[in-house]
Amino acid sequence: MKLLAVTVLASFDQQDVRELDYDYDCALADLVRKRVRLAMQTGVDGIVGYPLEACAIRKEAGPAAILVTPGVRSSGAAAGAQKRVVTPLEAVRNGAGYVVIGRQVTRSANPAAALAAIHAELQGES
Repeated sequence: MKLLAVTVLASFDQQDVRELDYDYDCALADLVRKRVRLAMQTGVDGIVGYPLEACAIRKEAGPAAILVTPGVRSSGAAAGAQKRVVTPLEAVRNGAGYVVIGRQVTRSANPAAALAAIHAELQGES
């Protein structure tokens, strides 16, 4: 079993952070870095974080940490509840070891074809 810590949900943006009563001037990126440092100090195995923050997360967490990135959608796929999304290829290029892709597959009329398209995208074929 591995224990992962969440930084800031992909469905959150700067306004959501403000509404949670964090310091009004606290930038989302600063909050993420702080949470990664605290999580790694507690001994977690890895981090769940936004794909565009993967490079910063990797720098704070170290090369051995597991990095899982939600908020991933193929180009042209509906963003759903996610306010911050990137493509699977962008997530991997930014350092993700694992990507979370749900609705794009589970709500597809043809889940196998949706997975094949994601795989092709990751291979640089699309």
